[in-house]
Amino acid sequence: MSQWSSGYNTEIPYTYGYYRELSPNWLDYVATVQSIRAPSDNARYLELGCGFGFGLALMAALSPEHEFLGVDINPVHIAHGRKLVADAGLTNIRFEEADFIDLARDWPADWGTFNYVSAHGLFTWLSEPVRNAMIQTMKHSAAPGALVYLSYNTLPGCNTTLPLQHLLRLWQKFDRTQSYKAISDGISRMGALISANSKMTEALPEIRELLEHIAKQNRSYLAHEYLHDSWHPVWFDQLINEVSAAKLSYVSSARVGDFHREITLSQQQKEILEQYDDQIIREVMTDVLVNENFRQDVFARGKAPLWPGEQKATLLNTAFVQISRPEGNELEFKLAGSSVLGKAEVYQPLLEAFETGSKKVRELISVPGTKPRTLGDTIRAMNIMLHAGVIVLHRPSANAAPAKTLNRVIAESVAQGSPYNYLAAPQLGNVVKVSDKELIMFREFLREPAAKDPEKLARKLVARLADLGKPLAPKEPPVPQGQQSISPYAVKLADKFLQITIEKWKAWEVF
Repeated sequence: MSQWSSGYNTEIPYTYGYYRELSPNWLDYVATVQSIRAPSDNARYLELGCGFGFGLALMAALSPEHEFLGVDINPVHIAHGRKLVADAGLTNIRFEEADFIDLARDWPADWGTFNYVSAHGLFTWLSEPVRNAMIQTMKHSAAPGALVYLSYNTLPGCNTTLPLQHLLRLWQKFDRTQSYKAISDGISRMGALISANSKMTEALPEIRELLEHIAKQNRSYLAHEYLHDSWHPVWFDQLINEVSAAKLSYVSSARVGDFHREITLSQQQKEILEQYDDQIIREVMTDVLVNENFRQDVFARGKAPLWPGEQKATLLNTAFVQISRPEGNELEFKLAGSSVLGKAEVYQPLLEAFETGSKKVRELISVPGTKPRTLGDTIRAMNIMLHAGVIVLHRPSANAAPAKTLNRVIAESVAQGSPYNYLAAPQLGNVVKVSDKELIMFREFLREPAAKDPEKLARKLVARLADLGKPLAPKEPPVPQGQQSISPYAVKLADKFLQITIEKWKAWEVF
């Protein structure tokens, strides 16, 4: 550990992720559903612990009317973020290297305050002094009425993870190994403990499934998740007490599916929950019933009320658009760790309505069904489909140009070996996940948009993968240099890209 990191693992950089729950549009929707007034237009957004800044750059490209600031302690992250936005010509975003301890002590006056503040994941990775400083930084930075997003490891679900994390970090310190090796060695050692029927692993039967899960995950993510000196999942009520120092009040979960976690509970579990009227205790008890291990929550620095008439008007004018269908067209959605089977008479008419394009809630209420649909019924269905990724909030960007430019930079970077796998879709007002192969083909398409030959595109894809030492398909070896033959699978990928993907991206104004 570096002395300047305060026990936080900075040996290897973090991942290049994007998390939809952090976006201003998403936070606005959560606030509206919970009768809280969302920030006005031309707002300012701060991300604490922004990592490489890739996700923040995507948000800035989609919302050129907002101003964005990313703060991180790791200079590698800040350097990357600054280069990315400079290459893309984004002028509404900047990155600053800073320590929460310093910011808590002396908040830069010229930074001002922000209407949105977010911190994804790192809260329960920090030592107590740094965690307290982070809360003080939130107090300095959040304007009255600001929405604050905070995600963190929580109890009781992390009880299984606690011994795993402790041993992984202990073994790393004892062996003095680098993070990647420490993760691999630690997974093997935990596997040996399970095979040896250790009393600890027998007492924690879920640890076997957890170990199988993390063995498939990104090693950079795992190092940042587990290899810290301070790793302390908290109960929800403990978190509420801690952030009260920043005058933050709980709004709701940021996961809109969590608004309806009760539908995953048995009748007996519902009866237990009904014993508690207090919102905080109900959240704790729900966490107990579903064994929650990770929360994504929204707070407000002053819960400015949205009056009932305003809320109804805002919700009725909220638009959604479908971007995928449930797998196999099955109306099965993941919710609070469980699978929920949607009623065909509720969801099928809504899915059919989305086939003709974007729909506002006022239109969806009128979609024929077996019984009249209320505003509450409609919002509930939208929340569950939104949570599942079947639909997205439809708020097109006022100016598509910044997103299109950033997308070109992303495609060029991936062709050079960068690990990005998201693009901005300004017509949707959202970010979409894509593959490295799609981005390589996208780069070739942008260079030669008139070319429509799938075999030619497949050859370029395979050649680029060979240069990068990457495989064409999962679990295959890397494509060898100088390979002349083109597999039918590569041609199939290229044909799908030219016939389907590029047309969809064009409609979404990706380019």
